[in-house]
Amino acid sequence: MTLDKLHKNSVAGYGTVIWPWYRIIKQRLKLIKFDDVKIIHGAHPDFKQTVKNDMEKNGLLCPLVVDKDMNLRNGNHRFKIIKKHGDASIFYVAENDAEVNFLSRLNVKVWELHPNVNDLGFCFEGKMKKYTDKCLHLLTNVERVAR
Repeated sequence: MTLDKLHKNSVAGYGTVIWPWYRIIKQRLKLIKFDDVKIIHGAHPDFKQTVKNDMEKNGLLCPLVVDKDMNLRNGNHRFKIIKKHGDASIFYVAENDAEVNFLSRLNVKVWELHPNVNDLGFCFEGKMKKYTDKCLHLLTNVERVAR
């Protein structure tokens, strides 16, 4: 597997850091070493292959999601892939279950829409709206940061 599209560099104290393309919810972003993350879910081989194929094409699109206890809550397949290529990444650190759900759904939607993510209007449409409504406080300081 060739992951030439991964954006990575060396950061003192962290080693090789893999950077996601989208870093939208700035106040929940944190640079975390992979060794500090606890895996709590298993992988699904078929979906893992889908994720690998996408990462070969696009790199890492979205931050993985951990809770305050550093349990990996979204991004298990991506985690298993990128930890072979680096030492750390930018993660979303969710404060509660509502934020875990919102940030996880945000990642899925951004992945589906990439490269056409120009605004966050989709957060207020369809099924995504019920997750957004519980986390409006996260949308006060957002941006799209591309490599």
